[in-house]
Amino acid sequence: MRKNRKMSKKMSVMAGRTVQIGAVMVMAFAIVILNMLATSSCKHLEKEIRIKERQLAKLDDEKEREGARWNDMVTPEKLEIALLRHGLAMKTPRAEQVVRLKSDGRPYPGQISVAKAAERNRTSQTAKYVAPVQSAVRQTAARPPRPATPPRPRTTARAGSKKSARR
Repeated sequence: MRKNRKMSKKMSVMAGRTVQIGAVMVMAFAIVILNMLATSSCKHLEKEIRIKERQLAKLDDEKEREGARWNDMVTPEKLEIALLRHGLAMKTPRAEQVVRLKSDGRPYPGQISVAKAAERNRTSQTAKYVAPVQSAVRQTAARPPRPATPPRPRTTARAGSKKSARR
């Protein structure tokens, strides 16, 4: 006859510890995998940050160069040379010709040029704008309207034609 194979107390303790050790090993393995994923992700982000920082430094250098180039181009001597090259007879404005404006578009009060401009506008003898007279428009003979043509009927392929042979 068979022996009764009930689990002894010693065997149940051993099985419980085996399960606990297995659970600890699975958790350790999961932690190691998660750590590897986080490290990989961080390294990838570090690489992207370095690339972006290089691009930013490159753009900052380019901005500095362009700013210096612009400042060189807007010197009074260079502006006069550019105006002569393009055939423009312009000079820098005199102090009384400059009007400084506020951010809302109104001039600052007390400027000499504003007072002179207002005086000029009051005593102006300039001609007022008159719309030009239109010349007589050449009248052309009106064409009679075209008669409406009916739509053409659709043609179908005949039995002996090349189109029907291809199908």
